[in-house]
Formats: sequence, C-alpha cells, structure tokens
Amino acid sequence: MKKKFLCMLMLLAPVIAIAAPMTNDDVIKMVKGGLGEATVIQAIERAEPGFDTSPDGLVKLKQGGVSDAVIQKILGKKTTATAACPECGTVTGIREIDKPGKATGVGAVAGGVLGGVLGRSIGGRDHRTAGTVVGAAGGAVAGHMIEKKAREGKTWEIGVRFDDGSTRSFTQDTHPSWNAGARVKLVNGALAPL
Repeated sequence: MKKKFLCMLMLLAPVIAIAAPMTNDDVIKMVKGGLGEATVIQAIERAEPGFDTSPDGLVKLKQGGVSDAVIQKILGKKTTATAACPECGTVTGIREIDKPGKATGVGAVAGGVLGGVLGRSIGGRDHRTAGTVVGAAGGAVAGHMIEKKAREGKTWEIGVRFDDGSTRSFTQDTHPSWNAGARVKLVNGALAPL
C-alpha cells in the first residue's frame, strides 16, 4: 500500500511543481501572512512573474501593506501581464469638448426660399421684387444659423497610458462609461472596458 502511495506521489510531483505566475494578490497575501521582506523578495526572484505594474496595480500593492523595496523588486522583474496585453492601458483623463455645428447649405436654401416668399407677400404690390430679395437674403442667413445650431454637440477626448508606456488620445461622440484610472483595452481602434 505504501508503494502505491509513493508511486502516485512521484507521478503527481511534476504537476504540483508547475505553478501559476505570481501575481500582486500573491505578494499581498504573503505580506499579510507575516512573511518578512527578504523572504517575499526571494519568492519574487524565483517565481514566474505575472505582476500588474500599472499605476492601479502599484497602488493596490501599497494599500495591501507591501513595502517600497518589494514593489521595486516587482518592477525589476519582467512582467508577463504587460507582454500579454500590449493594447491594455489606464485612462488618464476625460475631457468634454464642445463640437461646433457644420452647415451643409440646406438650411440656407430652405431659409432663403421661405424668406423670399414672406418678403414678397410683405413687400406689397409696388415692392414685391425688393421684398423678395431682402426676405430671401435674411431667410438664407437665418436658415444657415439655425442649421449650425441644430448640428452642434459635444465630443469626449479620452487620454490613455498603455502598459508599454505609450500614450494616446481618443475621441468619441458619446459619454464614456468609465472614469480616470479605469483599465481599458484597444479593440479594432476603439476603447473597451477591460
């Protein structure tokens, strides 16, 4: 019976030895478990890295009681998380921008026609031509301004610092569903929550 147990244990040993990469949560667990700084650093040096070294990840380590020396050791390790997701990043800021309206000319034409009709009727019998011209000009200007006002709106500019250290800005016509500090991923040229 002992031989069978030992054989099974020997067969399982390679499976047990394969460990998942060490993460920020693993380091926090070791620190909260009372392990000393030197022991935690030694474990980091021997582990396969899977650390989150984004600003959010580093703040989470600090709030978990991890010392600066341990955090610096983590930053010194090549992280697989960054290499695995080069299109991931953190929102650095969101800015609302007023978007001016653009006139296509439709408003001016419609306003000119309507103004001409009104000017002709107001101009009376002797001044129909002058009333039509003045009404058409005034209507065109008014129609142009109304169209521009109707087409104006807002856009949002979103700044993102990617995990590789690069930064980019993105604009969109709808209010983003995240705030500064949120993790996002670039998918087909657009930002998506991570």
